[in-house]
Amino acid sequence: MFGLGIRYLNGWAMAAADGARKEQAEWPPHPDRIFMALAAAFFETGEDAEEGRALRWLETLPPPAIAASGYATRTAVVSYVPVNDSRVGRRIPKSGELRKLRDAGLGVLPEHRSRQARGFPIAIPHDPEVYLVWQEGELERHRVGLERLAAKMTYVGHSASFVQAWVTEDSDIVPTWEPTEGVAVHRLRVFSSGRLADLTQAYNRAQVVEHEELKARSDALKGTRDRRMREEKKRLDSVIAERFGTHTPVSLRPVPTRWQGYGKPTKPDSPGLPGSVFDPNMVVLAIGGRRVPLPTTLKLTQALRGVLMGCCPEQPPPEWFSGHKASGSPTTRPHMALLPLPFVGDRYADGRVMGLALALPQTLNPEEARRCLETFLLSVDTGLPREHRLFDGQWFECQLELESRERSPKNLDVATWTRASRVWASVTPIVLNRHFKGKDRWQQAAESVKDACGHIGLPRPREVLLHPVSMVEGVPHARDFPQMTRKSDGGRQSHSHAVLVFEKPVRGPVTVGAGRFRGYGLCRPMES
Repeated sequence: MFGLGIRYLNGWAMAAADGARKEQAEWPPHPDRIFMALAAAFFETGEDAEEGRALRWLETLPPPAIAASGYATRTAVVSYVPVNDSRVGRRIPKSGELRKLRDAGLGVLPEHRSRQARGFPIAIPHDPEVYLVWQEGELERHRVGLERLAAKMTYVGHSASFVQAWVTEDSDIVPTWEPTEGVAVHRLRVFSSGRLADLTQAYNRAQVVEHEELKARSDALKGTRDRRMREEKKRLDSVIAERFGTHTPVSLRPVPTRWQGYGKPTKPDSPGLPGSVFDPNMVVLAIGGRRVPLPTTLKLTQALRGVLMGCCPEQPPPEWFSGHKASGSPTTRPHMALLPLPFVGDRYADGRVMGLALALPQTLNPEEARRCLETFLLSVDTGLPREHRLFDGQWFECQLELESRERSPKNLDVATWTRASRVWASVTPIVLNRHFKGKDRWQQAAESVKDACGHIGLPRPREVLLHPVSMVEGVPHARDFPQMTRKSDGGRQSHSHAVLVFEKPVRGPVTVGAGRFRGYGLCRPMES
């Protein structure tokens, strides 16, 4: 095990996460950005062979884990700065003596160059130290080269973002972000084999230096009357034309070559703990905009489903995604469920929907989930969460994006809805599979809910208590929720709140009943 430590000496990091827009700060720093900072030190200090071998060895390692604290951002301020490559002065007339001054180079001074709007996004971490950690790597013979490069690295991102870097083998470093397969909260740029060669080609140092030297020698002979000097200038111009043609070689901005999903480290469950057919690692989407009340659940999940179906790169969407077979008939297999995450379970709870969760089947291949959901959740170009608008003229208007904060609100924390418990209480009413009659109709309904638990892979509850009022604070009365209608005949289906009591603790998510894929029947673990 070894790591690369970086300390931000100013207490802040200046780097843009959204490319040329430069409106959002990048945090944590992407591993590829750290690698490029090492490569810059390598290029600018003579390209030592031992340091080059260390960089090429680093390329072959798997993506590192990251230990980084949370962060704050400062208010974005737009600055107007002189452009870098202006060759025409904006305040110098092209006539008379002033034109000669412009041609002599006065036009490239900052006060005469045009200004362009530019942002300087800054992340202010709670702890200025960051670590890239390779759990399985060993430094071996590359220690000296890597330590030398780390000592030479002076900035990461913007040249004003000063850093101090070092190599460490401290086994007590605890990663806060780890590479993950499947759907990820963050999508970061990482390096891989051949990255140094790509950067060398983009930097194009040899050709840029050679062209500048030849051009400087040719320009120095401009206007000479000496025959030998004129011949030398002609020779230099011929060499420039032969080597470079009409194009001036430049150093290009490097482009990302590989993206990797990162997520928070997951704690292993207790062995043998029963759970439902849904994966407890739900994908959480935070809601912003106008307040959305919990009784809008059916409309809300219907609108989200429409957006998901339209964004799926596979058309028609796969069976686990849409809930329908290729023929259009309903699937009999577990498929994705859309669940509301409301502000409940607190004395001040008001029942508004704070977010929506995608509960995926346990058996789903993580790579298939990533392929179908990544373009919906994250921007392809920047890896930042994408924002989607959900609108219903009567019920709601809100924005939706992946919840990626370091400390999520309690009701957007997956563990709030999936931790193991013996007692579960409904937050949205459980839809009964039919209407029951007779004096014992409520006992029959309770038995049907017990059967419904078996449909999602849970053991049969010891007891089910039905009631129109939820036992969770802040949840509306069952009559406030619109009834679901059967697709077969349009008949309305009864629903009720419930408390489920199991013999042993079970793991969530627990969502039961006929409306479990559309947000009804969602339960929350209770203390008692």
